[in-house]
Amino acid sequence: MPFDPALPVADSVISSAELRNQFNGLKTIIDSIPAGATVDQLNDVVNMLSQDMNAIADNLGVQLADTARNPVNVSPLSLTISDPPTQAEVQAIALRLDDLIGNLQRP
Repeated sequence: MPFDPALPVADSVISSAELRNQFNGLKTIIDSIPAGATVDQLNDVVNMLSQDMNAIADNLGVQLADTARNPVNVSPLSLTISDPPTQAEVQAIALRLDDLIGNLQRP
């Protein structure tokens, strides 16, 4: 599949097959550089690849901004719930849930 600088599309789900095709397309471009290419020819290819990679990075940045963070700061809730639960137990669950939601959000 040839390289398509329009992929991945903004707000699309990241697909390993699509990214693999993009990288294979870039490799095809690189492999097409003839042996003994001039500095100008190499600069043209480098500039084209740089623009394409910047477009990919921008799209990935947009997609990453929509993903949740890794909530490593949230410890497990070690709580034994009575039957029926007390208000304090339910409040502890609510506070931990708020903590989890806060840690999942990106700034």
